[in-house]
Amino acid sequence: MKISFLIHTVYGIGGTIRTTLNLAEELADRHEVEIVSVFRHRDTPLFTIDPRVTVVPLVDTRPKSPTCEKEHPDLLAPAECFPRAEARYKEYGRLTDERVRAHYARSDADVVIGTRPGLVAYVARFAPDGAVLIGQEHMTYHHHKPALREEMRPHLEALDAFVTVSEGDAAVWREHMDLPGTRVLCIPNSVPEPVVAPSDRSGTTVVAAGRLSAEKQYDVLIRAFAKVVAVRPEWTLRICGWGTERERLRRHIDALGLHNHVFLMGPRSPIEPEWVKGAIAASTSRHESFGMTLVESMRCGVPMVSTDCDHGPREIIEDGEDGLLVPVGDAGAVAAALLRLIDDEALRHRMGEAALRNARRFDPSAVAGRYADLFAELGAGARSVDGAHVGARSADGARSADDAHAGAGPGGARTGVRSGGAVRASGDTAPGGWAGDGFEPVADCVAEQDGSLTVTLVSPPGAAARYEGLRLVAVPQGRGTAERAYPFRPGGTLTLPAGEDLPEDNWVCHAEQPATGLRAPLTARAVDQRGSLRPADRIGPGDGVRHLVPYRRPPHHSLELRSWVRAVHAEAGDVELTDDHATVTGRLIGPVDEPTAPPELVLRRYDSHEEVTLAGTWLPGRRFRVTLPWEELAGRRRREQDTWALWLRHTPGRPPVKIARLLDDVVAKADVFAYRPVRRHKRRPLLLVRRAVRTVRRQPQLMTDLTLRYDGHNALYVRVTGA
Repeated sequence: MKISFLIHTVYGIGGTIRTTLNLAEELADRHEVEIVSVFRHRDTPLFTIDPRVTVVPLVDTRPKSPTCEKEHPDLLAPAECFPRAEARYKEYGRLTDERVRAHYARSDADVVIGTRPGLVAYVARFAPDGAVLIGQEHMTYHHHKPALREEMRPHLEALDAFVTVSEGDAAVWREHMDLPGTRVLCIPNSVPEPVVAPSDRSGTTVVAAGRLSAEKQYDVLIRAFAKVVAVRPEWTLRICGWGTERERLRRHIDALGLHNHVFLMGPRSPIEPEWVKGAIAASTSRHESFGMTLVESMRCGVPMVSTDCDHGPREIIEDGEDGLLVPVGDAGAVAAALLRLIDDEALRHRMGEAALRNARRFDPSAVAGRYADLFAELGAGARSVDGAHVGARSADGARSADDAHAGAGPGGARTGVRSGGAVRASGDTAPGGWAGDGFEPVADCVAEQDGSLTVTLVSPPGAAARYEGLRLVAVPQGRGTAERAYPFRPGGTLTLPAGEDLPEDNWVCHAEQPATGLRAPLTARAVDQRGSLRPADRIGPGDGVRHLVPYRRPPHHSLELRSWVRAVHAEAGDVELTDDHATVTGRLIGPVDEPTAPPELVLRRYDSHEEVTLAGTWLPGRRFRVTLPWEELAGRRRREQDTWALWLRHTPGRPPVKIARLLDDVVAKADVFAYRPVRRHKRRPLLLVRRAVRTVRRQPQLMTDLTLRYDGHNALYVRVTGA
C-alpha cells in the first residue's frame, strides 16, 4: 500500500513535522510512504528523515536557489482552492493549487493524509479517486475561527476519516460539526523511544521546549522560576526552541534579573539529548491540542510540570503519578509544583520512572497500528479499476484533462532524503567519494562522565564489518595542526580518552577506509552531552583545562568536537549587572601558586595597546570577583564602536589570562548567556549643562551603550557603541 502525507513543509521544526516523520517512519516498515512538502525553504531538513521515506517538494522558496519561486507570478496570485480563512492563506497561491493537483493527478497513493486545514481541503479536492482520504487535526476545534470551520465543512464531509490527537477534542468536533459520512476519532501522536539513555534526574536543571510563541506562555514559566531561584538559587531553567517571542522573553528575563538562571537555548534537534539533561520538565501552555513535549520528556524519564489546559495534558499526565498538573496562567502554582519536585528527590525519581512506563503507550508501533487498522476498515488498497489506478479529482471532482502535465516539483524532480537528513536529488554522488558504495556513515556520540567520548556507528548496519580497518578521522578547522585518527573496534565503537591530545580547535569528524583513502563526513544521529555539563567537578586544584564537547552541527548534522585546552584559565561564572557596573565572579583553574595579592581585571582595547587595570577580590576556593564601572569605558569611547577584552591577572608580574566561559556543554555562548545592554550619557565637559540645553532644544541626548558579551571563542568582552 502507498501512503502519502501532505504537509506545509518538512524542512522546518515543529510538532506536526515531528509526529508526521515518526508515523511515516513506522509505516515505512510495511508500506511505501511519501511526504509531499508543499514548500522547500531550506536545503536540508532540520529533522533526520528515514531513507525509506520519499520526500517530494513542490514549490522551491529557498532565497539562494537557482529555482527559487518566491516571486513566481502564480504564487503571488491568490489561491483558489486553499481556504481563505486559513492562517497560512497568504502563503499559498495558484501555483500551490496547481502543483498539488498535478502531483496527485498521476499519484497511485492508496491513502492521502492532510496535516492542516488548508491541506485537508487540498486532499478533498485533489487526491486520487478511490484513495482513502484522511484529515488530521493537530490543533483543536476552538483554535480555529468559526469562518474557517464553516469553510472547511464541505471538505471535511468529503473525507473518510478526520483524526484528532485527543479524545476531548474529538468529542467537541462530533458535538459541534455534523459530519455523517466522516468518521471522527482520536489517534494520539507518536513519540519513539529515545536513542539516548534516560535522565538520572540528579541535576539542577529544568527543561522546557517548544515554539517561542504567545500560546506557550513562557512568561508564566519565567515568573514562576523567579520564585524558584529565590529559595533554590543553584537551579537553572533552559528553554529550547525558536519563535517570534524570543526577544520579548529575553527582555522579561532581564527585567527579572534572571540572566544567570534562565537561558534561551535556541532550536535543538533532536530534542531528546536536551530533555535528558533535565531533572524536571515544564510546560505552561495556554492550550495544547496534544502535547508532544510532554510525551517526549516522559519518554526520557523526566517528570513534567504542566498546565492543565485543553485538551492533551490531562490525557497524557496522570496527575501525582508521572507528573503534576497546575492551573493555566498561575505562576505561583507552577513554582510550587517545581519546588515540590526539587525538594523531594525520592518523589522526583518515582515520577520519572512512572513517566517512562506510562509513555510507552505512545510508541510509534502502537500508534501506527491504530492507523493501519483505520486504513483497513476504510478499505484502503481496494481502489483499482481494471487493474489500473484512476487519476485525481479536479476541483469539482471531475478527472483533469491535462494529467500529463503533472509534476512532482520544480522541473518535475522527485527528491530523496538520506538518513543524515541531507536532501539529495537522485543521481547525486555521496559526499567524500563514496558514490555507488551506499555508505553514508551515521553515528551516535556520548560524552561520558569521566570526560571521554564514545562514538558508535548506527548506519549502515554492519559498517565496521564491511569496511575492515574503518577509522574516525578528526580534521581541525584551524591551520597548523595535524589530523587525528582513531580506529573503530569490531563492533563499530571507539573511545576518545578524556586526556586525548586534541589541541584547542573545532574538529570535524569523518569515517575513512585506510585501504582506499576514501572518507565521508560522519553524520550525528544523536549527541548525548551530559558528560560535558559539569567538567569543573573533575578538575583538581593543580589541573589545567582539557575539555572536549561533541556537538551536532546544522544544517548537515555533522559530528564535530570542540576542544578546549588551557594551562591556566579564568572561568567566568555569574554576572551581576546594574546601571553603574558589571561584576563578574569566576574561578581560577591551573597549576598556579596560592594567591598572595588581590587579582586584577585588565581591560584591553581591541586593535590597540590601551589597557585599564582595576583591582578585584579573591573568594574562597580560588574564586575571584572583579567589578567593571561602566563610566570607565563610556568615558574612553573614541570611535563609533569600541571593544574591550576582559583579562585576569592572578599573580603580580605574570601575564594575564582571558576571562572566558568554557566548562559546560554549550559550544557557542553568545546567544545563550546574554546580558542586557546598559545605556549611559556620553561623558563630556559641562555634561549637566549640555544635557539641559539639548532637552530645551528637544534634541536627542548623546548616549553610549555598553554590552557585555561572549565572542566566538567564548571569551568575555564589552562592546561600547554610540547610541
